[in-house]
Amino acid sequence: MEYGIKRGIRFQILSEDDLQRIHRGTLHILERVGVQVDSDAARKLLRENGADVDDRTRIVKFPSNLVAEALAKTKKAITLAGRDPKYDAPLDGHHSYVTANGNGAVTVDFETGQRRPSTKEDVAKTSRIIDYLPNVHIQWPMVSSMDQHPSVVHLHDLDASLNNTLKHVMYETGVTLREAKQLTEMGYLAAGGNKEFRRRPLTSCLQCTFAPLQLDAGVMDASMYFAEHGVPLVFFGMPQPGATGPATLVGSLVVGNAEVLAALTITQLSAPGSAVIYGMGNAPLDMKTTVRSGGSPEHALSSAMATELAHWYGMPSCVGVSATAKVPGDQAVLEYYTGLTGPLMAGADLMCGIGLLEDSATLYYEQIVVDNEIVGAIARLIRGEWADDDTLALDVIEKVGPGKNFLAQRHTMNHLKTEHFMPSLIDRRAYDSWAADGSKTLVDRAREKTKWILANHSVPSLEMDVQKGLRSVIEKAQLHTESVVAA
Repeated sequence: MEYGIKRGIRFQILSEDDLQRIHRGTLHILERVGVQVDSDAARKLLRENGADVDDRTRIVKFPSNLVAEALAKTKKAITLAGRDPKYDAPLDGHHSYVTANGNGAVTVDFETGQRRPSTKEDVAKTSRIIDYLPNVHIQWPMVSSMDQHPSVVHLHDLDASLNNTLKHVMYETGVTLREAKQLTEMGYLAAGGNKEFRRRPLTSCLQCTFAPLQLDAGVMDASMYFAEHGVPLVFFGMPQPGATGPATLVGSLVVGNAEVLAALTITQLSAPGSAVIYGMGNAPLDMKTTVRSGGSPEHALSSAMATELAHWYGMPSCVGVSATAKVPGDQAVLEYYTGLTGPLMAGADLMCGIGLLEDSATLYYEQIVVDNEIVGAIARLIRGEWADDDTLALDVIEKVGPGKNFLAQRHTMNHLKTEHFMPSLIDRRAYDSWAADGSKTLVDRAREKTKWILANHSVPSLEMDVQKGLRSVIEKAQLHTESVVAA
């Protein structure tokens, strides 16, 4: 069975002229305004390659030829590999993949309903849920292992993920050089070694830039290491229109684009041909509440435009979705449906971020299952339609004739599951049947499905020597931190 969402239709927001103007405007900002690059190593590399570098202000002005060379060097064929090859996600321009959201710090306990700090067990259980669901294609540690030593939370998150899903694992916690080395070592162990990982990368890293126009030292030092060691990267701009970016969506896209292209240029100078995915998640600031408007129409439009720009550059896209709803229910469904539809209709390669509420802060297990249903409906929408002898069904229409039905026809049986979206949570029964069955809401049914998955779905663990190796990385990292503190 084909993995991912097959794309048949897409809409277009930006014209060719729009895209060219955005690109020229971005080059203008990079050359005239520059980007604050806090990494000493990155500034040194840029200076050696002709950039205008001011070490006092840490502002780097990027010549347009350096940016053009970076875009030309970027690896075009990227596959995010799963532990089981049937879950491989080739970013081929014809499929879309949905990822979980990541690194929330609060969990609403599935049994008690109480809010509490998230745990490693939450990471493990949500990894199993995602492994089961057909419309969530890439795992991301959804919350942080807050019950573990603070210095190695990110390593416990990856450990729990790798052991509880066969799908590709993406993380966003490699924000120092030391963390990058530890996470890469764990990825190599899970893949069976350096060469195997480079051939089939089981993990990847999403790195956020800092708006407006800043690249963090730790993030860039880590990114150069990841690039040199075969770990696919997403550079993810997140200017907030009206706050850390211009109020206009296109203006904020220029800010984020400058950040992403600056980071891309650095990594391609450090590791030519490395795998970089173009990322953006621009949700505006809600001026009434001063909260980021995840799941708004503007968020969806910004992600769709970023997708178009990424494809104009010849790069796969990773764009964001989130929801500000506090509990599963009508607002969460509306925000996720709005946030997902626009970018997927525009052809997003990676649709990043289902399953968390309060703008990516809080985990409800059942929300993952609800969002899986939403993605399934949108997947049917964007598959599109076509007219051929089989779909026209003229022979079947002729056979049935006037006044009869098509229920018993083989053609109907052959096409029912592929032509019609088959929901697992949406209840289409008559009122009396629904009421007799307990008048369950969508969220009620999602909770039942979640409970069933946790009770019945298991994932083959990594081999014992690999598990031991992962634990060893964690133990060494914690001992190192404790020894530094003690000194």
